[in-house]
Amino acid sequence: MSPKRGRPVDPAKRAAILDTARELFFEHGYGVGLETIAARAGVSRQTIYNLFESKDDLFAAIVQDTSGPITAALAELTPDATPRDVLTALGVSFLTKILSDRAVQFQRLLIGSAASFPTLGPTFYANGPGRGLARLAAYLDRETSAKRLAVSDPVLAAEQFFGMLMGHRSMRRTLRIDGEMPAEEIRRRVDAAVSAFLRAYSP
Repeated sequence: MSPKRGRPVDPAKRAAILDTARELFFEHGYGVGLETIAARAGVSRQTIYNLFESKDDLFAAIVQDTSGPITAALAELTPDATPRDVLTALGVSFLTKILSDRAVQFQRLLIGSAASFPTLGPTFYANGPGRGLARLAAYLDRETSAKRLAVSDPVLAAEQFFGMLMGHRSMRRTLRIDGEMPAEEIRRRVDAAVSAFLRAYSP
């Protein structure tokens, strides 16, 4: 994800490469070559290698770039933000993003490509869901130290929170049973999950 040592980063070129690669992965799957990405982005293949070590590295950067905003509520805390405030903001952001048509299409792409590209699944998890889980676990641990929560196993509790949010909805979206979730239903589901979580883990 990091540029090679000694080479300055051109933010505009990096953004163009990420956007182009994201679109081509959606259009053609993970098998698309770096030459194709470079041609559409208007850069050389060497420029891509100056910024990313490999296609896996490029994919990891795309996942980080896409998933980072989901957990923004954990990075933009105000001193008076309560656990309910933070978890509600996180839950709304998470469900809005993860159940969108774009995200569901991406999940189907991953499922279809994982067998042919064994590093794809682990790379996606480590740079997307795994990072989000770790960030929430760290937040829960800090809130427990501050006596605002009582969480003995932050990673397990983080998994439980995300699990309550998702329910079976992601599976039904992936299987083309359900459409996008309306904003009011997202908020209802988030409020229910947050209330249940706080009942379980309030000090």
